[in-house]
Amino acid sequence: MERLPQGYEVHRKFLTVDAVARLQASVGSRSALFQNVRPKAGMNLPYRVVDGNDVRELLPDVYALVTGPLHAALQEAAGVPLELMRDRKRAIRIQRYQGRSEGLRWHLDGGLFSILLTLVNTNGGSTEIIGRDLSRRLKWVPYLLFPFAGVLERCPYEAVVSEPGDLILINGGVTIHRGTNPRDDGERLVLVASFDPRDRAPTPVWDWLARRLNY
Repeated sequence: MERLPQGYEVHRKFLTVDAVARLQASVGSRSALFQNVRPKAGMNLPYRVVDGNDVRELLPDVYALVTGPLHAALQEAAGVPLELMRDRKRAIRIQRYQGRSEGLRWHLDGGLFSILLTLVNTNGGSTEIIGRDLSRRLKWVPYLLFPFAGVLERCPYEAVVSEPGDLILINGGVTIHRGTNPRDDGERLVLVASFDPRDRAPTPVWDWLARRLNY
């Protein structure tokens, strides 16, 4: 039986209020680590990010959370043994969005499965997700056909507004999704990590494209 049949599932209040507060304080103490990601050829939006190398080396509590409870939850949902994707820089990210102009356009993740854990959401931001079956038919639209990506606006999708501590598990390598922010005030802070099945073959062309479009 195929797991995550809709392409994603949401776990409300996966972390307690106290656990979220500790993570907020930890990330806040390392605010200088955030790097600007700038638009590239109209294929992405600006936002700020702490990359996986810095998380591993300077935020051990975040890394332990990713490789412990979050890994376990995602692996249970996926139904296959998982490991962090090979690209250490992109395998774990802390992403910050401020203002309506920031976010992520429709995309697929570098890893086949991902977690999105909300730490802050004071601007009503959401993760919008196109169903997995339709996403498979439209796989190349966000990239090779990106000038026509507006067609995705007409597709049915679910908008998931997550509160601090809420967790989204997503088959993000095949399920098209994006991050949007409806207001200029406030911010959204999301911990993201991408995993692959242990026996997944390398995807050098896809990885090259993802690196050029991200950071």
